[in-house]
Amino acid sequence: MADRAYWRRLTALFFGGWFIIYADRTVLYPLLTAVAKEFGLTGVQTGLITGTYFACYVSAQLSAGFLAERYGLKRILVLFAYIAAFGLVGFVWAGNFHLLLFVAGLHGAGAGAYFGMAYSIAIHTIPGPERGRAAGIINGGMALGLVAGFALAGPLFYATGSWRTPFLILAVPTFCMAWLFQAVVRDVHVPRRRSTGIAELVKDSVLLRMNLAGFCVLYGWWMLLSWGPVFLQIERGISLTLSGVYTLAIAITALPSGILLGRWSDRVGRKRLILCMLPLMAASVASVALVSSHVGLLFLLLAYGAFGKLAWDPLAISWLGDTVARQRPESVAVAVSVFSFLSVLSAVVGPPVTGWIKDLTGSLAAGFYVAAAIVLVAFLLSVGLPDTAGRQAKA
Repeated sequence: MADRAYWRRLTALFFGGWFIIYADRTVLYPLLTAVAKEFGLTGVQTGLITGTYFACYVSAQLSAGFLAERYGLKRILVLFAYIAAFGLVGFVWAGNFHLLLFVAGLHGAGAGAYFGMAYSIAIHTIPGPERGRAAGIINGGMALGLVAGFALAGPLFYATGSWRTPFLILAVPTFCMAWLFQAVVRDVHVPRRRSTGIAELVKDSVLLRMNLAGFCVLYGWWMLLSWGPVFLQIERGISLTLSGVYTLAIAITALPSGILLGRWSDRVGRKRLILCMLPLMAASVASVALVSSHVGLLFLLLAYGAFGKLAWDPLAISWLGDTVARQRPESVAVAVSVFSFLSVLSAVVGPPVTGWIKDLTGSLAAGFYVAAAIVLVAFLLSVGLPDTAGRQAKA
């Protein structure tokens, strides 16, 4: 087992990695209007930019897992981090729509490997009793990166008059991130046994239910992130600027909650806390469609931050990691990549399904109710699964 000083450095480094990746990703959203104006894009073409990003992001997750088994976790982590950085630089030189899609996909592919590689290295390196707290800290980078991406886009665009400048600036820390991975991360020695194939992992009922629960939780997340600002603007009369601020309120409570709950899960068990969180998560999503008060809406979004996807992530990945590390340590990278792949598929399904519901009903409210019901499915899937960590799990 690695020494304490090293895995603490690793935790801080992977926190920074998530911060940069989420800042790189979210800086694009506010700039889409300017991008569409320059290239004369339709709404469908504009949507294809983020669609291409996520299609390549999801595809890279599985391929990176298999490559890591052959070439090593660290090598693939570093390689894909450089790919993500070159993708950002590509936005500066993209002179037409097709090149724009290519660099968006390139960046998405590079970023897509991070989840599986970083958490697999963490699972192999960080002791089980510390895994939840470390995952909570690592995951906190997502919340701060989300804020940074939205916060940087507007000022950098207005200061320079170009939507390309934020990508060029963010490419610098992204290259630095790849270099730090090479310099700091140690090679992980995985047991030399036959790797478990995807089919075997999918057939494992425990892992399958964890994976499906991940899809359900992230369905609500992507629906809220993509349609939440629109709902607040159209159906609650909140301005465009404030709707973004309201959505970012999620990150305010997500960071401390993820760290605190991750630490608690090391002591009392992952499952106990997850089963408490999921009903609260579902209730906060459904209540957004019921509450009209602006103060009430802000409170609900803060509540979702405390019990929602960003706070759930460290517990879920630690739960999965504990399970796989005990039974199939040689297949941690593939198992984590499959988990991430199936979870992020909800980004492909959730937003368009919610749009279809809006077209049918004339309101986004029903989309929130459906998302809340799907989150409750995650609760049902989690019931009956074995717990890990905590005194009860060790008994």
